[in-house]
Amino acid sequence: MKPGDVVRRRRAESGHKGDHGLFMGLKKSGNYEYAEVMWLDKRAPNGDVVSTIQKNLIELVKEAA
Repeated sequence: MKPGDVVRRRRAESGHKGDHGLFMGLKKSGNYEYAEVMWLDKRAPNGDVVSTIQKNLIELVKEAA
């Protein structure tokens, strides 16, 4: 995946299966790598437009042109 790709949640996570968003990139915290996604229909719990998610919980829907 690369920034700008459309992704969706891979499996049910708190009832949000199928949510779509724009992949913003990968970040690291120590040895842990996670994805940042701008979800199209919701905000992060802290109100930000970009939220974090385990990278194995999202899948590519469409590559950016």
